[in-house]
Amino acid sequence: MHTSFKHYIPFFEEKLHAIDVKSLAIAPYCKRYLKHILQNSKYYLQIYAAVLEKVKKEAAMPFIEMCLLDYGAGNGLLGLFAKYCGFEKVIVNDIDESFLTASTVLAKQMGIDIHHFILGDLDAVKKEELSEKIDALVATDLIEHIYDLDGFVATMSSINPNIISVFTTGSNPENYFKVRSLMKLQNRDEYFGGKEDDALLFGHDAHESYLKIREKIIKDVAPELDENIILKLAKFTRGKNKSDIINDVKKFQSTKELPLLINHPTNTCHPETGSWTERLVAILTYKSIFRHHQFELQISSGFYNQYQPGIKGIALFFLNKIKSIFGLKLDPFIFLTGKKMIS
Repeated sequence: MHTSFKHYIPFFEEKLHAIDVKSLAIAPYCKRYLKHILQNSKYYLQIYAAVLEKVKKEAAMPFIEMCLLDYGAGNGLLGLFAKYCGFEKVIVNDIDESFLTASTVLAKQMGIDIHHFILGDLDAVKKEELSEKIDALVATDLIEHIYDLDGFVATMSSINPNIISVFTTGSNPENYFKVRSLMKLQNRDEYFGGKEDDALLFGHDAHESYLKIREKIIKDVAPELDENIILKLAKFTRGKNKSDIINDVKKFQSTKELPLLINHPTNTCHPETGSWTERLVAILTYKSIFRHHQFELQISSGFYNQYQPGIKGIALFFLNKIKSIFGLKLDPFIFLTGKKMIS
């Protein structure tokens, strides 16, 4: 057994590139996402290896004895890589049935034995009658989309108070340039909506502006309200899901008090799903939420895709070399590693 997960990258990459993506019976968006990962496989596998290294570093047992949950797994490649590297049991989970199907298909194609595939959120994982304790939870580009992060961490702790968690997020609040870019994206979703042509990895379906969706929800609940009041309520419920919007409307009907607007100029979520658009959360807020549930949270630097061809790859290689001088301020993404606080 090799000491570094990076050793397994070329062998796993060879298995990945042997897949005929066109022939896979998976949804178009899942296929598009998989193609993107394959085109940048060296970069993504370096990220996956780094995630697993952080799990191994914090674990109180050998990783080959651990049960690892790849949460919000998408096509399941992080979980597949973990199993390939020697984790004893791997559970792959996603709330999106088409992605869970895609990860099942991919595991079969690659001949990798995944212990469980679970559809749903973390509560669904908790309800499963698993014979093993989940020792680690890993997730890439997911934590910034979780609607109720405090509730999520509470559920994680209830599954195993000693669980190790490693997340990556591109919503780095310390990177000024990234923040400006993501705020523009949030404003687009909030006021204009989105469609498949907007970005390579946009999603399954086009959507109306979140503001318009909230207006419709409010109008359905309280059609008697004046149009101006409906619009005002829609604006003040930015960052709320359907259930919370309905509660705010009912409260307004009885008290005539508008709900409190979230304390961020652009953060917004899809009202139907509660999925935040690349939510920007302060590092101190992340740490406070984890600490509230007896977890210490470590923040560490991500890195750029220096594996791109030509001058861009060379430039990013040198940027990776010097960016540590600036702390987190130039990082394209960050790692968030949670572990049980020592009393």
